[in-house]
Amino acid sequence: MNKNKIINDPLHGFIAIPSELIFDLISHPYFQRLRFIKQLGVSDFIYPGAVHTRFHHALGAMHLMGRTLESLRKKKIEISTEEFEASLIAILLHDIGHGPLSHSLEGILLPGVKHESISYLFMKSLNENFNDALDLALKIFRNSYPRKFFHQLVSSQLDIDRLDYLSRDSFFTGVMEGTIGIDRIVAMLTVHEDQLVVEEKGIFSIESFLHARRLMYWQVYLHKTAVSVERMMVNTMKRAQYLANANEKITASESLLFFLKGK
Repeated sequence: MNKNKIINDPLHGFIAIPSELIFDLISHPYFQRLRFIKQLGVSDFIYPGAVHTRFHHALGAMHLMGRTLESLRKKKIEISTEEFEASLIAILLHDIGHGPLSHSLEGILLPGVKHESISYLFMKSLNENFNDALDLALKIFRNSYPRKFFHQLVSSQLDIDRLDYLSRDSFFTGVMEGTIGIDRIVAMLTVHEDQLVVEEKGIFSIESFLHARRLMYWQVYLHKTAVSVERMMVNTMKRAQYLANANEKITASESLLFFLKGK
C-alpha cells in the first residue's frame, strides 16, 4: 500500500503524512473514531457550520507541529529525527481520549476522569500494538522527557493545540474575532535552556492571540445557548443514570448502558 498520502485541509491546505508509522496510527480504529466526535460539541445549535471534528483538529495540529519544529531547526535548535516524529505523534494523539460531543459530556460519563487520562491509556495501548514505537511520544505527552519544550508545544498556555483549535473554530463558526496570526507566532517561537519562549518582537502577536482566545470564549465556548443545551444534556444523562441504576428499562445502546450503570 502507498502510505505517502496528502490530505486537503480547509484551514491549512495540503497536509502530508510524514511517515509510515503515523499513517498506520491515523488508519487505526482508535484514531478513526475521532471522525464522529464533534470538536465543538453542541455549538452547531448556534453556528451551523461548527460541525468539524476532532479528526480535523488532530491532523491540523500535527501539521502545525511539523511546521514549528522545522522553524526551530532553522534557528539551529537541535531536534533529532526520533524527537521530530515523536512530537508529531504526541500532538496527533493528544485528543484521542475525547468522548461523544467532546467536552459536553466529559464530566458525566466518566466523573472525575479527564480526556487526557483516556488519551494516555489509548496511547499506551497503541504503543503495545506497535511494538513500543510510541515510547518517546509517551514521554513527551506525560512531560517526563528532559527537553521540556517538546511537551510545552503539546500542552501549555501557548501550544500547538490552541493555535489550531482557535483558528479552526473561528473558521468553521465564522467568528472572525478569533482569527490569529499562526504564521507569525510559529516564526516567533524559539527555545532557551530547553524551555519554549517567544522572541521579543513577537509580543504583539501573542497579545493578539490572548485577546482572540478571550473573544472566542465569550462568543463561542461559553455562549449562553450552548451552555443551556449542554446543561439539559447533562441533566438528561443524570436522569438516565438514575433510572438505569434503578433497573428501569431504558432505550440505549449496550455501550451507553455500560456507562450509565457503571461507576
